[in-house]
Amino acid sequence: MLLKQDKMEMQKLKETEMPLLARKRIKFELEHPGTSTPNKINLKETIANKYKTKPELVAIRHVYTRFGSQKARVIAHIYDDEKVLKYLEPPKGKKSEAKKAA
Repeated sequence: MLLKQDKMEMQKLKETEMPLLARKRIKFELEHPGTSTPNKINLKETIANKYKTKPELVAIRHVYTRFGSQKARVIAHIYDDEKVLKYLEPPKGKKSEAKKAA
């Protein structure tokens, strides 16, 4: 199963349903010839379009790349509910560190 969008090709490697966590885990290989690795926002939109869901329900867990290669392996979670996503995927970065300190 390949998805072409802006010179990107996605090939699904594995899809696992996790009903207790109300999510689906997807592993796929991404080819992006002639361009840099796409950012997480673009990946979220691409996955949301493919699985017919909202980008807010998609969480990109990992993007593995190799130096000099035009391929990346991506692990993403698609949640059924935004409340579960916020509980299991806390925000990262400076804002969340400030909340912990307060």
